[in-house]
Amino acid sequence: MFVLLQVYPPEAADHEDSTCCLDVIAVAPSEAELEQFLVDYEPRYRAACQEFDAWDADLSADWTEEHDRMLEHVAAKHGVHGALAPARFQILESHVAGPLVPAQAA
Repeated sequence: MFVLLQVYPPEAADHEDSTCCLDVIAVAPSEAELEQFLVDYEPRYRAACQEFDAWDADLSADWTEEHDRMLEHVAAKHGVHGALAPARFQILESHVAGPLVPAQAA
């Protein structure tokens, strides 16, 4: 199995973000399938980031519920996931060497 990661710079996370700094966007049995998915996905993601940034031109303003609503709206409109922040994409092969075990909270 292969996974497509959307990787953000550390400054894109807020101090309460326990999943910094990536999102798993897709999982597929082949790398080629994810490469083809990314050909379609990445331009939509970039367009969504541009639209959100144009709306949120005042970057000094605090994040509000209106930001959350707009982020959800823009992401849904463009069919993208995760934060709308500068990101790079990476495809990795996933290896599972036994039964899955739920993570333990630290």
